[in-house]
Amino acid sequence: MGNLSTILAACFCATAPLAYIEVHEPKIEATQSSFKLGRETISTIRSSYENGEYNEIFTRLDESYKGADLAGFTQMRQREIPVKFQEKWEEKFTALQKERNRELLKAISDQDDSIFASKVRSIAANIATPEQEKALSKLNNFIMMAPGTGANADENVLIDLDIEYEYKLFEAELPMSDVSPEQMKAHQLALRMEKMDKMGQASKNFQDLSLKQAVGLASANLDARLARNIDGIDLNSLVKAKTKASNKTEESVYSIISSYQGQFSDLMKQIDHANQ
Repeated sequence: MGNLSTILAACFCATAPLAYIEVHEPKIEATQSSFKLGRETISTIRSSYENGEYNEIFTRLDESYKGADLAGFTQMRQREIPVKFQEKWEEKFTALQKERNRELLKAISDQDDSIFASKVRSIAANIATPEQEKALSKLNNFIMMAPGTGANADENVLIDLDIEYEYKLFEAELPMSDVSPEQMKAHQLALRMEKMDKMGQASKNFQDLSLKQAVGLASANLDARLARNIDGIDLNSLVKAKTKASNKTEESVYSIISSYQGQFSDLMKQIDHANQ
């Protein structure tokens, strides 16, 4: 389903560089006139999700998953990635991201209350405690693991759930005549909410207490992470579309994002090269 760098990027979608946020995200070209803050979008989707408004698409995807050929979704997972290599990559990624965030915050004024500035603050914000970061790192391991390869039964439950939702997110991206790009985006975000809820339900019976705690910590800031991803996608879309900056602040932000996209891309290439 993709090369190693793509899978590793997906692991860190919660804090991913803008170029790699939400691997299955529908392509909706953003313009500043259509901007909404990510937290507002997620609040709306969360309410709809809890009211059962996505149950029809969930049922459709459940039926599709029951008869699915998952060979393509498990093939890359057969590759064993050394723990030390993953830790080294994560360290480089985190350091590069912190540099970018510092530059982004310097580029905007504290008095700027525009949606654009709010989105910049959103993607540069530190929204996870050290404990949550460790929990996310622990759970991210499962996106690279094949079925049945967990250290215990609890880990295998989470690996199976990860494969299930990788499939469902992929299916939800496929064009359907009765689904708009905006609805497709909402479906994918709702699926991520459902996945976390299923992880939480499963963890209630876990014997592995550290894994149970990790699920709880990750669940606590899911919506904040999804909101930040939305803000990152919007800003990234402006850069990719080479949208003309309307002032020096926007020009600086575009330049910073573009520069670090290149650096993140180079890091991804290094990862692939090192594992060939």
